[in-house]
Amino acid sequence: MSATKSPAECQTKEDVRAEINRIDQALISLFAERHSYVTRMAEIKTDPHEANDPARIEAVIGRVREAALRLDLDEDQAELLWRTLIDWNINYEKGIIIARNRKKTT
Repeated sequence: MSATKSPAECQTKEDVRAEINRIDQALISLFAERHSYVTRMAEIKTDPHEANDPARIEAVIGRVREAALRLDLDEDQAELLWRTLIDWNINYEKGIIIARNRKKTT
């Protein structure tokens, strides 16, 4: 991976794009790591309804909004991104749990 430049150090569009590409690679690695934990959670849960835990969701969203505020990131945009991620994870977990439960009954 190339050296990191601050936004102010970027002099060209290519400089900015290189830094965005670097960050995107880091993000996809973190999302893959997070996904492995979501998969493990789906293996632990036994009922598909467990995938949707409103209290847990709101706690996560609260932490995301606080972190966004500290980092001078729009809290509403951060929340939207995380709610999308959470919705995807809920559907993913439900699918794994339902498939596993069907196998048990056949």
